[in-house]
Amino acid sequence: MKSKLKDVSTIILGHVFREKIPFTNSGNLNLLNMETISITGFLNVGLNNIKKIMIKDLKNDEIIRPEDILFKAKGLVNNAVLVKKIPPNTTVTASCHIIRVTDKNFLPEYVCTWLNSATAKKYFSKCACQAVGVTISNVSKTTLEFLEIPRIPMKMQKLISDIEECAKQEKELFIKITDKKHSLYRAIIEKELQKY
Repeated sequence: MKSKLKDVSTIILGHVFREKIPFTNSGNLNLLNMETISITGFLNVGLNNIKKIMIKDLKNDEIIRPEDILFKAKGLVNNAVLVKKIPPNTTVTASCHIIRVTDKNFLPEYVCTWLNSATAKKYFSKCACQAVGVTISNVSKTTLEFLEIPRIPMKMQKLISDIEECAKQEKELFIKITDKKHSLYRAIIEKELQKY
């Protein structure tokens, strides 16, 4: 049995800025840079990834909460990431959708895993091909709403999500090890070159 994403969650468009983004050190809100989603699917929330902004027209549901899913809607790579921790009063631009799971029969981490699945990517790609006059790939709110997600037992949702988390952590570690090995090799090469 499958459910549509709109029936198990609330899908919120990130904040739409009508003018240039009003960055200021004395801002009342934080704006999350979507580049903080790593290629392995982790959300890196640090001081360098958030900028202060001053806006007054933000809707309350545009504030990101723990357990929300951020879905990068624009571009060729549409990734979803589960928010575990986030500074208070943080939002994103409209290039991202905030997905808030409302059905207690679905774990947010499972929904996030499904959004990153090959089946979902195929669905997004098919919907993008039907769009006319689009130059930048964009997964619309409507496209997300009609994505079907399998309704499976909670125990299986947890298992699938845990396997996904392990795979992401392994990939992240592999990238870090590769980078450190590269740095070590460069240091050895440079040391040898200094001899001549």
